[in-house]
Amino acid sequence: MFFTHTKNFSVKSLALIIWFGATLLAGCSDDDHNGMSSSSSSISSASSSSVSSVSVSSSSLASSSSSSSPYLGYWYAPAYGYVLSISVENNFYKLDTYSVTKNSCLLQNIDVDLSLDDLKQGYDYSNLAQEVLLQKKGDYLSGIEYEKLELFPMACKENLQKVKYDTGYIFDAKKDFEIFWQSFSELYINFELRGINWDEVYEKAVKSVGTIKNEEELFEFLSMLIAPLGDAHAVLITTPLTQDLDKSIDAARESDDTRIFSQHTQLTLHDKLLNEYLETIESGSEITETQMEDAENYILTGVENLKNIIFGYAKENSDIEVRAEGEIAWFKTKDNVGYLFIGSMSDYSESMSTIASDLAAGESAIKEALKDLADTDGLVIDARFNTGGEDEVALNFVRHFMSQSQVVYSKSAGHGALATPMKEVVLHPQSDNIYLKPTAVLVSGDTVSAAEVFTIAISSLPQVAVIGEPTSGALSDVLVKRLTSDILFGISNETYTDTQGKNYEGIGISPDIAVPFATIQERQGGYDGGLDRAIDWIKSAH
Repeated sequence: MFFTHTKNFSVKSLALIIWFGATLLAGCSDDDHNGMSSSSSSISSASSSSVSSVSVSSSSLASSSSSSSPYLGYWYAPAYGYVLSISVENNFYKLDTYSVTKNSCLLQNIDVDLSLDDLKQGYDYSNLAQEVLLQKKGDYLSGIEYEKLELFPMACKENLQKVKYDTGYIFDAKKDFEIFWQSFSELYINFELRGINWDEVYEKAVKSVGTIKNEEELFEFLSMLIAPLGDAHAVLITTPLTQDLDKSIDAARESDDTRIFSQHTQLTLHDKLLNEYLETIESGSEITETQMEDAENYILTGVENLKNIIFGYAKENSDIEVRAEGEIAWFKTKDNVGYLFIGSMSDYSESMSTIASDLAAGESAIKEALKDLADTDGLVIDARFNTGGEDEVALNFVRHFMSQSQVVYSKSAGHGALATPMKEVVLHPQSDNIYLKPTAVLVSGDTVSAAEVFTIAISSLPQVAVIGEPTSGALSDVLVKRLTSDILFGISNETYTDTQGKNYEGIGISPDIAVPFATIQERQGGYDGGLDRAIDWIKSAH
């Protein structure tokens, strides 16, 4: 809500919990959208070797052979470490989602009282080369693909772990550490890129995990293990968990007691402003409560100053339009250049947003903005404050800047034997409100997740230049997992590449034109170097 309220960059937990909620990879989708684009590759067919990390037991569920519904049975997504168990009773379906590793199995989420139509809205069934379920994630995003299992995984039959809400649960830090480490070992894609030897991490950590007495200590312990990754999507959250993980995450978003940990690859605006403040106090001394409050005020003042500087570029007597709960705003500059602020790719409603509501609100705002700015000489899209949200919302924006259908990026999941084939994402232009004039996209280290998907997609268009600092380097969806205790964690298990095949995960998208963001000199001088450079580039393009 950057343009309606002061945005508190010192509180990072809300944005990260929103990522978890937005990218929760279990359960059925309630959203059903019309065609916008397509995936150009065929459904992947995981080889038998890719299933080898999860052994199967000698007993099986009464499956599709005894029912008219092909959805019944067990389904496995190797690159995501998920097993679905779908059963039916009294014409209502039950979908259990298990999180599995080579040695462990946890019941992560339960969906009950589902109709067959509910299942069909969430998953497509195919029986070509083999039986598969494909999770629906809109018309151009490829969801998780599950292959049919004849038998229940051995780890789930013989080693199903009790979780905290189960009767007889006993906290076991060593067990949770092993599940956590193994999950990252099998699914995380960036150890080499991040320069981390995960086996060495295990050898050091296993020697001290036995001293951990409670969940709070475990949270701190695991935080130290993933901190060196510097990955904004390697996340830890501690919050009360139930069988309905969606509701647990929604509750975490509303709770002041939710604890969260993540690190960023790039320096964020919060970090820049905090470092500026810390330079004003005596080094080496312990920070007092008063100084912490002063630091908070310094950060808030800095953000407010930036907002006022950006507003100052609006043409005199022109309107500054604000929509989507302050996350989208636009105006014209005195140079007849349009400015479009996009503060996030979700949360466009005062109440709890859904993908459908965010798509509708975002589409309404972008159409209105581009109609208002149609007579400008060029456009600046400011994504420097954008902490992500929904890929589908981000890509829908991109469609308004396209003259023809094209590949905008490619995506795969997993690595090694578990890797899925790379799939090209193809977008089609919107039917109206198309903007094809020179367009500059401003980015920074705070441009993360779905905002980076927006950047990688729109940068493939011929009239676009990216200006600013490298983005966060966290494009992968957050693969949500849980431990036996009330700790959720996220893993980056996907690879996004641009149309030239370049991977930006862990590195960030480099701008075409490098310009520092939010320097103290800019704030003191009352100018925005990135916005100035973008306007100059647009003028030179004519």
